[in-house]
Formats: sequence, structure tokens, C-alpha cells
Amino acid sequence: MEYVTAEQLAGFGKYKAGLLQPGRRNPAAAGQPSSLDGGYWLPQLLETLGVKSREALKHLQYEDYLKLECKVRYSWETRALQKLLELTDNKETFEDLQKQRLEMTKQRQEAAKLALEELQKMHKSHSHNKDDIRQKEETLWQAMEIPKEYWAPPPEKSLVHVLESIQKHLEQQELSVGRGENVPDTEVLRRALEGLALQGIYRTSSLADVLAKRDQVSPEQKNEHLVFMEDQMKSLWSAEIKSLLEKHRAVKDWEMLESDLRAFISGRLEDTCDDLKKNSIIKDMEDTFQRTEPSSQSQPKSDGSESRANQVIANQDFLHLLTRLGLESHYPRKMGTEDFHIIYETSLHDSQPSKDNELPFYFLQKLLTVDYQVRYLTCKDESDPGLAPVPKITPQEHEPLDSFDDFFTDLEEEAPERATRESHVHPMDLQMAIFHCADDFMRQYISTKLAFCQFALPLLVPNPCNSQIEFPIWSLSQIKKSWKGAVKSGEEVRINSYKNKLIYQAETPIVSFIRIGSSPSSSKSQILNALLSKQKHDTFFHRHCKGSTKNCLLMKGVVEISWYCPRGSDDDSFDCCVAFCNLHGDARDHEEQLQFLQEISAVNVALVAESDQSDKKGMEILRDLWQSQKPLVCLFTEKENVSAGRSSQNIRIGIKNRNEAELMGELTKTIRDLLEGSNTLFSLDACLDKARKHGFLVDEDTDACVTAKEKAQALVKLLKKEKLSEIKSQLLPLQGKLWSTWCKKDKELARLEEKRNKSIEHHRSQIESEKSAIRRKQLEKAFPLNQLMKSVLSFLQSQPADTKKYFLQWMKVFMDDLTSDRLDELKRQYHQLWSQILAIKKRNEKNNLKPLLLPKLDALSNEINDSSIGLEHILREVGQIYEALESMNSKEICFVKLPEIAADLMVSGYPIELMDGDASYVPLRWVGAIFDRLIVKLGDKRVFVLSVLGIQSTGKSTLLNAMFGLQFNVSAGRCTRGAFMQLIKVDEKLQQDLGFDYMLVVDTEGLRAIEMANKQSLNHDNELATFVIGIGNMTLINIFGENPSEMQDVLQIAVQAFLRMKQVNLSPSCLFVHQNVGEITAKEQNMEGQRRLQEKLDEMTVTAAQQEFCDVSCFSDVIRFDVNTHIHYFAHLWEGNPPMAPPNPTYSQNVQELKSKILQAAKKESQGSVLRLSSLKVRISDLWNALLNENFIFSFKNSVEIAAYKKLETAFSQWTSQLRSHILDLQMKLDNKIRNGDLQKVITEHLENLVQGTSDAIRREMEKYFTEDTDCEILIQWKGSTELKLKELKESLLLETRKKCENLIELKKNQCKLDERKSEYESELLKRSRELALSLKGQSLSERELRDNFISLWTTWIAEVSSAAPPPEQVDIDVEIEDVLLEHFQEPNLPARIRTFPKHGAFSVDLKKHVTKKKGWLPSWTTNFDHAEVSNIERITDNIIECVKANIDKKEREKRDYSQSFIHEILNEVRKGVNSVPSDANYRFNKDYSIDLSLHLCRMAAERFKAMHTAFKKANDPTIYLESKREDFFKCFQISCQGATSITTFAVFLCDKIVPALREAVYERTALAIARDIKGKFPDFNGSRASLEVCILRYLAEEENFENFMQYLKRPRDFLQRYIETRVETYCLDGNRRLEKFLDDSLTHCYECIQSAVFTSTRIVKDRKDRNDKISLWLDEFCSALGEVLRLPRTELKGIEHQEITDIEFLNNAMTEALAPLKDHLREEFASANMRSFERQPHTILAEQFAGCWEQCPFCRAVCTNTMPNHDGDHQLVFHRPQGLTGIKWYKTDDLVIDICSSLVASDCFLVIGEETQYPYKKYRDAGPPYNTWKITPDPSMQVYWKWFVCHFRSELEKCYNGKFQGKGEIPASWHNIKKQEALDQLKEF
Repeated sequence: MEYVTAEQLAGFGKYKAGLLQPGRRNPAAAGQPSSLDGGYWLPQLLETLGVKSREALKHLQYEDYLKLECKVRYSWETRALQKLLELTDNKETFEDLQKQRLEMTKQRQEAAKLALEELQKMHKSHSHNKDDIRQKEETLWQAMEIPKEYWAPPPEKSLVHVLESIQKHLEQQELSVGRGENVPDTEVLRRALEGLALQGIYRTSSLADVLAKRDQVSPEQKNEHLVFMEDQMKSLWSAEIKSLLEKHRAVKDWEMLESDLRAFISGRLEDTCDDLKKNSIIKDMEDTFQRTEPSSQSQPKSDGSESRANQVIANQDFLHLLTRLGLESHYPRKMGTEDFHIIYETSLHDSQPSKDNELPFYFLQKLLTVDYQVRYLTCKDESDPGLAPVPKITPQEHEPLDSFDDFFTDLEEEAPERATRESHVHPMDLQMAIFHCADDFMRQYISTKLAFCQFALPLLVPNPCNSQIEFPIWSLSQIKKSWKGAVKSGEEVRINSYKNKLIYQAETPIVSFIRIGSSPSSSKSQILNALLSKQKHDTFFHRHCKGSTKNCLLMKGVVEISWYCPRGSDDDSFDCCVAFCNLHGDARDHEEQLQFLQEISAVNVALVAESDQSDKKGMEILRDLWQSQKPLVCLFTEKENVSAGRSSQNIRIGIKNRNEAELMGELTKTIRDLLEGSNTLFSLDACLDKARKHGFLVDEDTDACVTAKEKAQALVKLLKKEKLSEIKSQLLPLQGKLWSTWCKKDKELARLEEKRNKSIEHHRSQIESEKSAIRRKQLEKAFPLNQLMKSVLSFLQSQPADTKKYFLQWMKVFMDDLTSDRLDELKRQYHQLWSQILAIKKRNEKNNLKPLLLPKLDALSNEINDSSIGLEHILREVGQIYEALESMNSKEICFVKLPEIAADLMVSGYPIELMDGDASYVPLRWVGAIFDRLIVKLGDKRVFVLSVLGIQSTGKSTLLNAMFGLQFNVSAGRCTRGAFMQLIKVDEKLQQDLGFDYMLVVDTEGLRAIEMANKQSLNHDNELATFVIGIGNMTLINIFGENPSEMQDVLQIAVQAFLRMKQVNLSPSCLFVHQNVGEITAKEQNMEGQRRLQEKLDEMTVTAAQQEFCDVSCFSDVIRFDVNTHIHYFAHLWEGNPPMAPPNPTYSQNVQELKSKILQAAKKESQGSVLRLSSLKVRISDLWNALLNENFIFSFKNSVEIAAYKKLETAFSQWTSQLRSHILDLQMKLDNKIRNGDLQKVITEHLENLVQGTSDAIRREMEKYFTEDTDCEILIQWKGSTELKLKELKESLLLETRKKCENLIELKKNQCKLDERKSEYESELLKRSRELALSLKGQSLSERELRDNFISLWTTWIAEVSSAAPPPEQVDIDVEIEDVLLEHFQEPNLPARIRTFPKHGAFSVDLKKHVTKKKGWLPSWTTNFDHAEVSNIERITDNIIECVKANIDKKEREKRDYSQSFIHEILNEVRKGVNSVPSDANYRFNKDYSIDLSLHLCRMAAERFKAMHTAFKKANDPTIYLESKREDFFKCFQISCQGATSITTFAVFLCDKIVPALREAVYERTALAIARDIKGKFPDFNGSRASLEVCILRYLAEEENFENFMQYLKRPRDFLQRYIETRVETYCLDGNRRLEKFLDDSLTHCYECIQSAVFTSTRIVKDRKDRNDKISLWLDEFCSALGEVLRLPRTELKGIEHQEITDIEFLNNAMTEALAPLKDHLREEFASANMRSFERQPHTILAEQFAGCWEQCPFCRAVCTNTMPNHDGDHQLVFHRPQGLTGIKWYKTDDLVIDICSSLVASDCFLVIGEETQYPYKKYRDAGPPYNTWKITPDPSMQVYWKWFVCHFRSELEKCYNGKFQGKGEIPASWHNIKKQEALDQLKEF
């Protein structure tokens, strides 16, 4: 069938568009913004109507539209939806429009159908001409709305099929339009496939035949048609179709496209729409972060805010106070918590303020440690006026003393000004000044701490600069109070109800205290204190408090509030929680405050002075109070006894001269009785409206706070729609069962088990697949994001920092409201049930009740867990969303915003979860991403980690909060779950001193928690302890009380964790904090406690050491521990009985001392242990990955150290390269000098002096590296060994250089006799040539005549010289070889074997003949020798052959004569190779191997020895030698004849001698230059061996050459050589012709040296008058100057040294002219040079620098990648690999092993050695050498490189090793999905 034309394609594309879009839209709709197109509505469309395609929008019924409209939130969305659908709100209008559309479509269909029928008839009848048919076609196209420009006559043959297809489509369209329904995606696709067939992508229009005939069209044609279809129809395709085509476009796989489309039609969309899901998720995330939440600024709505800028002008006294306190820059409300939550220098030392401007800082510091003595803070500077000093009386004073009368007179006389206290800053002025300067969050912090100290809090605060009154309810919103209220039931019974509430929400009666007039004798605040506290704690500051002054500037008009909280005992003053308000100052002056208090109070108490009763205003106030419905208590300050009065509501009490206890008893009873009769209860929250009505400034009314509160309320409203225990599962689904299952699978991955006939890698792959499936399920549950998460993320990402803080606080408040009541009830039920079970246990009852109760207890525990929901759970969900997104391997910017949110919170001082408390797991990707974002925000800062560990409910969080002002949750029970981290900045002035920039504090859940009982509690606690101790630089071990059992628990866990750290070379420190130990002042008691603790620690250490198989006997062997300084005893937290007890000041003092001790210890901490954020992230990962394995010690991989060591290896490689390069350069110079005869002896001292400069420079560089590198403290452990290795390398290189020089000198000496004979012959011939020249001197002869004269005598001279020479010694090399072999092996049949041994061919090992199994060893695999053994045998053999060849090469280069000792050297190499078989190998080489290999090598060597001998004879036979020098003699003869005119000939002769020497020098120098250049420029060669290994692996993958891979696997050392050689050749011989440039540079350098030598020689010789033989002297100087540059022996120039040349200047010019063509000639020669021209190859020089370690893994044969030979520690490498790559098969099968060492060592498999010996792979080191010399750690990564290789070259590997990847060696399915790019990407990580 032929194709339709392109024009028809376009037409059918338009027709298809009509088919898929029966309801065409107004073109104007296309102009809508992209955010409101069809894609915007898809999520709602899916959720509401259950359809997924944009096409459905075009077929909506009006009812469908109404359903969709219900989901619309904004009116502008409604309008956009209507515009998109071209409809109005009127149903009739919509339906009419829809009917019109359908009618028009039907009409077009009818016309098209009629035209089609007629066209078909015309085609069948064959009676119509072409014009008629063409006309009817046009009618059809018009009915189908195809533009005229696309009309074209189709080929006759194809029209039938085209018409059939059109008919089918018309029928389908008619059916669809008739139904008027939504078009499903699968139907759209089915039609699209038909369209593809119709368009000519396939040769059929039948859907069934599409796939069957897919290969009949070329890919190019398919692609062309598909592109055309996309142009015409793309807007009509669903997102799934677009995704599939996008996927196809990336891989260009038509089969895959067809398979995906088929799967889509059949409903198996899951396999084909990963990309769609991914795009949908990305779109959802982008939409979330692009949503614009209403922005807010932290400005109050009140009009009072407008005048804030000018407030400071109003009150100069206040301004003066601020200036005095140094707070002027913070006013108004500019001081934030970020200014205070910093570790300052004062934290190191406990000190007191000496100046007024230091008071605020010290106030806040003391408040931080909840020291209530902060209230009495004053300056200690003696220069400040203080108490009136007592007069000092000295003996010298003789003035009369005061008389008794004088003493009591003049009392009215005032003391001098200095004796008053007026100049002190009043403590409450200090507090309120700070309050006025603090922002809302700082105020909240201050109020919370003041409440903890049991101090009264500001409720109404007049602004000191205007009349505005503030109602700072926000500052009170985080204060929690707990109490046990008594409720009477009947006459006698009291029921205690425990409550723990945010106090501002608690509905309590309010008792207000006011003062009318002045009362010098009585203090209202003092009376209140006595009411509230039996301990006489000063809740309200009063006139008799320390530091109080006569005048207080900022307290007048302030209303303070405090609460009495009963503890449920009989001596409680009140049965319920009661709020007490105190209006400071005279009530007459503060009407607004008074009126507000009257409205909210249940009881009013007025302090009235008699002297003020006549005051009209005062009496009006009292009358109002008396007339109100609220009870009034009047306290008369100047009355002792007052009658009670007739009203029970209004009470009078006289207080003058009253017994305080009696008075307090009466007052307490009075108020209690009045409260019982009152129903007036108010919460502060309920007072807000009243405060606003009074015009008070409410801090909650700032825009930011309002916005945050509204958002929090809206979200909590969402939460309330769900049942409390189902909120997590419904709205936070990712952290429940799915996450728990993922964690379980992840742990399984670290503890692999062998599954019957499946390999470990198969099991691993299965687990990884299950983990991926869980992540996919998480994504399905997470996206589209539910309203809760979408709103939280959008809000936290879009809002300013302050708004986010408000939001988080409100969320905490509202979520606490949501859960607290139900949790309290559940906990009460749990406690009752648990008590019941304990009672049964105690009675030892044997009944069936207990088994019934335990499941109920578990159910309650689960419900408590499910019902506990806080902000940490929402942030945990964010973390899980991120981890799930990360599994998509997509680096979308919007994904990074998730950890960015957490990092922002962390920087702002919010604690972030480090270990999930429910799953007890660390989400490494999430935590790592947070650290990455912190690094972006703060830089890679140094961080000191302080962690805390202890039994639950021992005050760990309280301690940290008091020490650093943190926000860790504090409550009874297990409030902290998992581990949380919080960041504290160190003051810049202190950073240098301490050595770090931030402190990271890690708070942990309590050990031995009852919630963890029966849930592997011990293992969980050990993991937690090991983790937090491992990441901490210091750990606080918190012990509470004297309970021996609890102490033993925590010590045992901690000691084991510290022991583990010691074994992995981590050295954290610890401090023991022993809290609540009673009286701690007695030194003897302390010593006794220390002794007991020391004994316990040592005991626990011995126990733990036995478990960890470690030999230590006391705790101080494990870590640095001093019992005298590392144990801190803490007082009781409370001074009395809570809830009314204030914190113990001694506790606060202990906190400060501990803080100081921690910082001082941190100051001494080794800088290497204080990690940067990036390294800390890695340390966390290392520790957690090791903990996942059962054997922590074995599994721990210190990546920070590994990274530091890699850097050291790179540096070491560079240092050794410099040293090698210098010594190679030196070697070249020494060689030249020896060959030139200028050096006869080399001593080590001389060589050391020559390299001293370079050596010292390297040493300085190394010293700088070890002292200044960022990881210097880690690197220091290797400094000694590195210095030693460098020293050893230097000595080794110098020794090698000395030996080479000595060998060369010895060779020179051996040549000496021959050289002397040659010299004699030369001298004789020179003498005769000079005599002949003298006889011809004066004659004018041409060169031809000179040559004839010379030749006539030359033959005679040679004959005479030759006859005098001794005859050459005859050598039969074959006979000598046979004699040596017979003597060496002494085998009787050896001569016959020698004669029959093949003369040619390569040597191959015959395993049966050459190798013998040791006794006691049986075959372990399918053949006698496994592949690893065969590989090793071949490697040893090849190594022997290569060594022998290299030795002969060397002798040939040295031009040595054959010697019988050469044969012995060959036999020695064979013996060394045979002995190199490992002692633990189960085979050995036999004698046949040695004989056959020796015969092969000697046969090969014999031919080369003969060639060497021949060449030597030729070089040293007098006749041959002299004949080769004939032209030189003629030149000398010619020069002698020419006399003084011979300078030019002399220069030419000398240049001819220079040429070969210059060529050799250029190549030698170039080889060094190339090696240096490549090492400096190529990443492959400027790092360590490990990095070179990675580059080789990348090269192999890119080349995809199986033979190269096998060479690398079998002979890694040889391959490395070849790889370097290939890289060098490619670099030098590419299109840039770098080799030519290198040679030219070297030539230029050497040429300049020769020119310099010419000039220097001329300058020295030209003025010498003492010598006549100037030419000889000139040659001496010339050769001396070039001694280190060229091999130009002076003896070679004897023939021209006696020439009669006197014009040395002319000689200089002649040489210059002669040298120029020499340079040009060599440059032309070098233009065609290649790498074979080098005697010493550049790649050999490079390879020597990567000698390193070549030990191979005993399992997979991968090579150790340590750059340093004979390195310290164990062998390690980057990538282990499947063992099948070396041919290993499963026992008695052909199944190749796919297991990887790094997986096996984490499994429960066994290593089998020999017949019966087995070791668990986890303890492979127990098998001894070579296993125990390797460190193979479990690797959680995918190791994709070799997995890709196995899949890619499966058939080649099976053929190579005659095995199969089947059975237990079956390749996991997931391996086949690995792409080469993934393998290359993994290499980039290294």
C-alpha cells in the first residue's frame, strides 16, 4: 500500500483534531494565562469527576461544571473557569450553547458522510472522470474543514484505504457526539493510534495490524510523520500521551513507544507514566511555592504605631535611662532573640557587671539560666555610689565624739547625696527597659523565663513616651502552668484534677490588688507575695527587695499578673488556680487600668490609707468598687481592728501591727470564700476584646501575627476534620507505616541474608526494589499535596522570618489545644491499666486477666502515639516528602526549597529533628540536604557538637534550655522523641579563641523509656547512645538522683558507646552531670560519690569490653577521664515543692559553672575533631550507616578521614613527582658527564647535596600542608609516616641513581682497554695523516686530489694496524646456554628436551604439566584451578617474561657484549617468580615449569645475545671501527692540509659530532617535559592512584571495548601502563602535533646551551697568551660547558685538537654559521617524529609515579588503590566488583557468581576455605592473611558501574569464562535498568 501525500496528512491531522474536539472553542479563549489553562484544572478534574485528560474540559455537562465549581476557592478562579469553558452561570444558556455546538457538529458530520458515500460509489463504478472525483473530494475536505492549501489529489491506489479509514472515524465521531460524553484517555489514544496509521506512520489503517507491520516503514519516515502529527495535534493529546512521546524522543526506540502505547490502552499505565508522574509532581511543587500568601509586616494596626518614631522625644528621663543602660539603639522594640542567643565571652567566666551599660546583658544571661537572683542585679564597681559607707575612725583623729544627745538630735538633717541609693538603676526599671526594647519574640522569651522563676509578668504596660497602654498577651502565650485543682464531691470527698495548660487560655478567677493613696507602712506587693508563696518568694518586686530605690521610673501604672497553682495537697491556700493582678502606683492616677481590672476581676482588693480617705477621687473609686457586683476587700493600712461590716460581699480588714501569719490566714480565707461564691472566670485570651475596647495596644494585632494566626487557625481547622488518632495517617501519611517499612527494609539491606537459591546481590536488588516501590507509594500518597502540606510549605516559603515565627508559635498553641485533653485522658487510662497489670504481677495471680489486659495496653500505647501530633510531625512529613522526591533522581530547584525551609528555621533558633523519634531512624538524605542548605546560608562553618544522654525524665532538656536558652520541649514523661538539634552562634570575638563558629546542641529522648519496653529497648538505646556520642565532640551524661539501677543503666549504655568510639579512632569527651543529689556542699560527700561513680564506670567498662571483644580494664583507658573534674553535681532544680516553687539559685549557678566548663573544654579540643558542617554531615552518615550493620566497629567508615587521606595521597603524589622529576633530570646530567668522561666516581653525599634544595622545598611545602590545611588536625596522624615514606623514596631514588651511575662508570671502565687500543690506533693514523698533510702543505690541491692522496695510503695504514691487533675471541652462545642449563637443573633427559624444544612461538602454561596442587587441598570449583588461581599463575609467568625482556633491553641500550652471567640472571628471574606464589595458595609451580620456561626464555634470549655480540664486535674491532671513522680521519687530514684556512671545515666537523648528541639530549629532555606537562594538565594524572583508577573506569565505559575490560581485569598493572601510554600518545600526536612543539622547545633550549658554550669558550680562550694550543683549550672549555647537556666526550675530538687555528673570533662566527643549518635539519627531522623515537618513554616516567600498591582483593581481585607503596594500615579500594568477573563460579555449577564483596561482608553468608574451614563473611578477617590485611566495609550504594558492565557484556563474559549468569548467578532485573550514564555519574562522585 502506498502512502498518502503530505497534504493529505495535514488534512487528516485537521480531521483528527475535529474528531478529538467535537466542541470547538472560541479562539479568544486561547489567550488565557498559562496558569489558568486546562492543566491548572486537571487535579480538581481528577478528584471531582475521575477523569485525567484536558479533553474532558471540552465535553462537560453543566452538572459537571457545578461540581468543579464547588472546588474553586476564589472568585477569580470561577471567572477563569467560565471563560475557559465559554459559559455563564446560567444553566439554560450553557445547555443551549452545548446543543448548538452538537448540532453544528452533526451537520458537518452528515455532509462529510454524504460526500464520502458518493465518493466511494464513484470510485467503485469507474465511470466518472477525474475532474468529477476531484470535485467530490473537495466537497469532502470542506465538510471536514480541511484548509484548501492542503488539498491534493491522492494516489489512485491508496484512496480506497483512505476512504475506509475516514468512514471509521466518522462513525466513531458520530457515536461520541451522540453520547456527548467525556472522552477517556485510552479512547483518545486508540484514536490517535488509528490516526498514526492513517497518517502513514504505519502501512495499515487497522489498529490490529499496526504493531504486526511496524517494521515495514523506515525509522526516518516514522519520525517524519510523527513530527508532522505533533505539529497538527499536540494540543489535543492528553498529558500521558505527551509524556510517552517525550520519553520516546529521548531514546528514539519505536518498539518501546509501541509497547508503552499498548500498555496505556490496556490500562497498565504504571509502567509507562513515570515521567508524567514526575512532571505532575514537579508542577505541584512549583505551584505550591508560587502561591502568593498574603504578605505581612510586623506593624501594629493601632494608631499608636504611627507616632512610634517620635516617641523618644516625649520622655527624656526614659531616654536617659536607655542611654545609661546602653539600650538606645534597641528602642523601640528592636532587640530580638538572635541578639541574645549567642555564646559570649562571659559564658567562659562567671562575672558581675561593673557598669550600668552592662546590666541588660548580664540580666539576660542570668535570666537564661533561670536564676531568680537576676531580680537583684546591681553593679559591683566601687566607683559607683552604693550604700553609705561607715565612717572610718583612725587614732590620729582627736576631734570630739558625738554626745548621746547629739546622736538623737538633728535627725531631720539629710545625709550627703553619695549616701543615697538614688543613683542605682532600679531592678524593675532594668527589666521594663529591656521589655520596651524587646521585640515580640524577645518579650515572649523574657516572660517565659520570668514565669519559670515564679515572677510576676507585665499584663498592662503604659508606654513611657505616650499615654498608650499595651496589652502584651503574645508574650504570655507560651507559658504553661500545671496544677491539681480540688473539686468537692458531696460533703467531704475531694477529687483532684490535674491540669497542664497554656496559662493564657486557662479560665481562672482574677483577684486584683490596687492601692489608693500612699501606704508607707504596708506594701501591697509584699502582701501578695505572702499570699502566693509560703516560702516568701518575692513573686512581685516590693520596696524591701534588694536593690530597690525610692523612685522607680517605669513601673507606675504597670499591671503585673501571677498565678497561684495548687498542688492538690491539704495545705493549698486555694483549691483552684487563681490569677492575681497587681496595679503598681496609686490607682487614682491610672483610671484606664483600674477600669479594665474591675471588668475582669472576680474579687477586688484595695489597700486604703486613712489619710487618703478624705480624697474625693479615691472615695469615688472605692464607691464604684463597693457598688459593683464584684466582691471588695478593703485593707486599711492604719487600722488594727475593723468590724466586718454587714455585707458578705464587701469585707474590711485592718492590717496595722497585725501578726503576718494571722493576717495572711484571714486574707486567704476571705478571698477563698469570696471566690467560692463567684462565678466570674476569665482567661487572658478572653480579655482581648475588652482590652481592644479600652484602646489598649494588643501585640497580637500586628499584621504578621494576625496573618500567621489566621493561617494556623485555618490549618488546625483542617486537622479537626479528622479523628485525632487518624490525623497522621490521613494528612501526614508518609511517616507512618510506609516510612516504618522503608526503615525496616533499609536495615535489611545492611544485614543481608542468603535466600535459598538466590544470590546475595539478588536479595539486595529485591530489597532495593521494595524500597523504591515504597518511595513510589509515598509519592502517590503525597501528591498532589493535600491542603495541609501545600499551605504549610507555601506559607513557610513565602513569608518573612517574623511571620514564620508567629506561625510556628500559633501552630504549637493550637495543636496543643487539639491534642492535650484527649492525650491526658489516654494517659490516665494507660496509667490505670498499667497499675492494674502491676498489681496482678505483685499478687502473682495465675489467671487469664493479664493476657487480656496487655493487648489493651498496647492499643492504648498506639493510640497515644497516633494522637500525639506536633510541629515536629509536620516537619517530619516535609522531610519524607523530600526523601521520596529524591528517589526520583531529579534535581529540580523546587525540591531544594524543602530543606531550605528547615535550614531557615534552624538558623532562626528552631530545633530540627535529627533522628525520627517514632521510627528511631535518621533520614540521611533529608538531614544531609538541611546541612547543604545551612552551608549555602552560613558558609561551611566549624561546629562544636554537644549532645546529652540520660534516663528519661531526668531534666536533660531543662538543663540545655537553661544553659543556652534553647527551645527543646520540656514536660514530665518522654517529651523528647528521637534526637533534635539546635544551632547556637558563637560571638565573633570568641570564635578565634574557641576554634569554632557555632555550637550544635543535640537533645535526645530518654533511655530506658517505658514506651520502648518490650520493643528491643536495649538495642534501641545502644544505637541512640552510639549515634549521639559519635557525632558529639562532648556528651553530657545526665544522671538523676541516687537510684543505683538507673545509674547502672545509663552508665552501661554510655560506656559501651564510648568503647565503640575508641575502636573506630574517634575520641569524643564526656562530662557527667549528677542531678538532684541532695546536699552537695560537703566535699567528703562529693569524694564518696566520685569514688562510687568511678567504680561503676570501671565495672561497666570491663563488661562492655567483653561484649565488644576489646582489652581494656578501666574507663580512663577508653577516653580522657578525670574523676575530679569530669563529674558535676547539681542541686535540686526547685527550691521547695512545685508548682509554686521557684528554681533553686544553686541549680542556676551549677548551670553556669557547667557551661563555663564545657566551653573551656571545647577550647582545648583538638581542632581536627571540630568538624565543619560539610564534614559533620558526612560523619552523621558514616555513623548511621555503621549502626545499621550488626557489627558497628567492622562497618564504620570514617569518610572524613578517608577524604582527608585522599587529599594527602594527591599531595604526596605531587611531592614525589617533584622529587622524581628533579632526580631524573639529575640522572640525565650525570649520565652525560660520565659518558663524556668528566665523572669517575659518585658518592651518596654528593648526590644528597645535589637534591638538597628540592628536598628542602618539598619538606617546607609538606610542613605547611600539615599545619595549614583545613583538615590539618586529622592529617597530623599520618605526618610521621608520610615524612618517612618521602625520606625512603628519596633514599631509594638516590640509591638507584648511584647504582646507575656506578654501573655506567663500571661499563666505562670495562670499555677502557678497548678505548685505549682504539685510541692508539687513532693516534697512529692521525700521526700519519698529519705527516702526509705536511708533505702536501703548500700545494694547491682540490678536495678530489686531497681525497685521492688520502685514500691511496688509507688501505695500507688499516692493513698495518689490523695485523698488529690480537685475534677476536670466538664464543658459541648456544653451547654456553646448554651448559648452564645442564649444570643448573641436573636433569638426565634435559639434552633431549633442549633439542626437541620448539624454537619459536609463545610460552603458555600447561596447568596439568606445570602446576601441582598441594597435599590436603581439594578442588573448590568446577575445575582443579579456579579462575583467580589461573589468573595469578598467568600473571606470575608474564611478569617473569617481561622482567627478562626488560633486562635484555637494558643491556642492548648499554651496547654491552654478551656474558655468560646473563644466562644466570634469566634463571634467577625464573626462580624468583616460582617462589612468589603466596604461601597460603593451594598450588605450586613444579620443576617442569621452571625447565620449560627457562628453555623458552633462553631460546628467545640467545638470538638477541648473538646480535648484541655481533654489534659489540663491530663497534670494537679495530678494522671495522677504524673503517667507520674513515671520513672523520679524512676531515682531520683535510683541515691539516688547509692550515689556518680550515676554520669552516673545523666547524662543520664539530657540528657533525654534535648532531647525534644533540638529538639524544633533545629526546631525553622532551620525555621529561611531556611527563611533567601531562601530569600538570590531566586530571587523570594530577591526583592519587584512586583517582587514576576512576579515570580508567570512565575511559573503559566510554570505549565499551570488551577486550580492554578483560585486559584491565586480568592484568591491571599492564593495562595501567598501556592506558598511560595511550593517553600520552593521543596527547602528543593529535591534530595539534604537540610532540613537535615539545621537541622544538627542547631543541631550542639545547641549541641555546651550545651557542652559550661557543661564546663562553671563545671568550675564555681568545686572550690566552700562555698557550699555543688554543684549539685544544677551546675544545676543553666547550666540552666542559656542555658536560651536563650533551653526551660529547672530549676524546671524540682528539683528531682536530692540533689544528693550526689562531683566529678564535673567526672560529666563533664559523660555529654560529654552522650551527644554524644543524638546527633547521633537526627541526625538519622532528616534524616526522613519533613516540618510538624515544629511548626513555614519557609514559614510563609517568607510570613510575603511580607505582603505589598492587595487592589484589582476595575475593574479587580488584587492586588496592593506595598511592603509597608499603602504605600503613589495611588495603582498600574504590569499587569492589562481582566475583564472576574473574571467572568464579558456584560450587559444582557453571553459574557465575554475581555477589560483590561489599555486599557479602554485610550478609550472613560464609567464606569457605579449603574443604571444611568456614568463616562468616562478617568476620572474614578472622581467616588470617591475606584476608586480614584488607578493609572491606559494607557499601550501601548501588555500585552501578560493574552491574552495568555485567549486563552490557553478559554474553561476552559467559563465552569468556564458559559459564552462565543463571541459577544462583542470575542477574537481578534491576541491573538491566542501569544505563551507562548512571555508571559514569557514579564515577563522578569519586
